[in-house]
Amino acid sequence: MDKEMKNTRAKIIQVATRLFMDNGYQSTSTRQIAQLAEVTQPNLYHHFKNKEEVYVGVIESLLSDVNEELVKIVEDETLETISKLQKFAECLKTKHPFDFDLMMLDFRTKLTKETQLKLFSLWNQSYKAPLLKIFEESDFSLRTGVTAEIATTHFLNTLSPYIKTEQRSTAISITQVVDFFAFGILANKN
Repeated sequence: MDKEMKNTRAKIIQVATRLFMDNGYQSTSTRQIAQLAEVTQPNLYHHFKNKEEVYVGVIESLLSDVNEELVKIVEDETLETISKLQKFAECLKTKHPFDFDLMMLDFRTKLTKETQLKLFSLWNQSYKAPLLKIFEESDFSLRTGVTAEIATTHFLNTLSPYIKTEQRSTAISITQVVDFFAFGILANKN
C-alpha cells in the first residue's frame, strides 16, 4: 500500500474512532466518517467494504496500541502486583478513549457473529490475557475460591465505570479503585 493510501486509511480510522467511541456503532454513519475524514464515500469504500469493516479497523488499531503498553506493564519486574494493576488501570483510562460498556454492547448486538468472534478473540488477547497474567503471577494470594480468571473479570467490571470518557474527572482516583478492589472497604475483617 502506498503512503497516500496508508495516510487516507489512517485518517479514516482516526475519525471513525472518535465517532464510534462518542456515539456508538449504531449512531455513526459512513457518511459522517467520510465527511469528517474529508474523503468521498466511494473513497472510504475503497479502503473498507462497509461500516462494520471500518469498526473492525478501529478496534484492531485501538487494541494493538493499548496492548503494547499493557504488555510493558505486565512484564515490568520492578513493579509489585498492586502497582501493575494501578498502571494497567491508568493505561486503560488514558489510552482507551471510549465507553467500555458501549463497546461490548456494540460487539454483542450490532455486528455479525463472525466479526463478534474475531473482535472478542482480539480483545481477549489484547486486554484480558495481560491482566490474567498479572493475577496468575501475583505476589499475593487470591482468596479461596477466587481464580485468576474470576479476579480478571471482576477487575475489568469494577474498572469499567471509571474509564468512561465522561468519567475522566471522577472524585475517586484509579489508585483508590484498585485499592478498594484489592483490599475492600472494611477497616478489618472480624
